[in-house]
Amino acid sequence: MSGSPSLLDRVRTEPRPHAVALVAATAVGVALASAHWLGLIAAGALASLAAPTVRRGVAYALGAGVTSLVAFAVSLGPAAAAVPGMRPVVYVAVGAGLGLPLFGSVARAVAP
Repeated sequence: MSGSPSLLDRVRTEPRPHAVALVAATAVGVALASAHWLGLIAAGALASLAAPTVRRGVAYALGAGVTSLVAFAVSLGPAAAAVPGMRPVVYVAVGAGLGLPLFGSVARAVAP
């Protein structure tokens, strides 16, 4: 072996590649989530793979979920005023927005 760290090791340990990978993973995940709900799982998986530990991977996945929920709320625009009256739908949206990325963060536990 050459002794140089792999790309994944560099992403997890060096600050600049870590930040770039985390922002890119979150952006790709949110873009995928805007097309299909499975993108939320991908967002959590991609964000957590950049994490140095499993615990931080879970936190990054939650961050990706919150980011996707914020993007969804912004995309509603003026219709956001009607959201409080749609409680069951809101519960499903928030639950999926937080739960599915957490499910995706299992990828960090599987890929050491």
